Amino acid sequence: MRASHKRFVMSAVLPIALLGSMAAQCGPDNSDPSAATTTPAPAGTPVPTATAAATGTAGPATSAAPTGKPGPAKALSSDDLLKALLTKADVPGTTKSDSGPAGGDSKTVADKAACQPVFDLMDATNAATKPAAAVQASFKTGSNVGVMVQLYQFGAGQADKAMSSAAAALGSCSSIPSTVPGNDNEKLVVSTSKLSYPTLGDATLAFKLSYTGQTTAEYSYVFVRSGDAVINLSNVATASVTQPDQALVKKQFDKVKAAQ
Repeated sequence: MRASHKRFVMSAVLPIALLGSMAAQCGPDNSDPSAATTTPAPAGTPVPTATAAATGTAGPATSAAPTGKPGPAKALSSDDLLKALLTKADVPGTTKSDSGPAGGDSKTVADKAACQPVFDLMDATNAATKPAAAVQASFKTGSNVGVMVQLYQFGAGQADKAMSSAAAALGSCSSIPSTVPGNDNEKLVVSTSKLSYPTLGDATLAFKLSYTGQTTAEYSYVFVRSGDAVINLSNVATASVTQPDQALVKKQFDKVKAAQ
């Protein structure tokens, strides 16, 4: 597979033999769903706090802010995104890391156009609608495993469209035959499965991809949208990839949110 995520980790951080660093898209598995926090309220929208109940009377529960609407946030530059990236110190077990601008690799093209939004989200710098700024970092965390992060700043409304289009495509694209024209027309078959994940930010999407081609690998992705910015954090492994660690995703989300 030659999606830019995988290529970046293998070429910029590790040789192909150390495919494990591709796991950079996700951290250690966290089986405690309570690690995720409640979706923050949009600016100007008060979130009611829990009220103590009178004896024998149940008090109202705390209400979470609605999700799915772009939050008020400034557009982040490449420098802003680079400063917001997780560092080696943030990712437990990292033995090697690298970071820099995202993009520049060959585009993966789905044989069925209806499935292309999945690739366009995970490889946004090669999509028809590209982000205005994009950076990435990769972390080798073990033998044949790693974590990768990409941060995108889209134009107004484009991040919401990219994520919603990918979510819709996943519903009918469980197997995606595809081609990489820039890599001698390499043929791939990509199996997909949508995953559940605690909601964070304005929208959250999680799914797993398994690639079969010149090389094989598994990715487990979590995408979080904050306004027009998208956080793409994933684990990659040659087999049996784990889901991204919720605490690590939350830490990256908090850093982007603070930059906005």
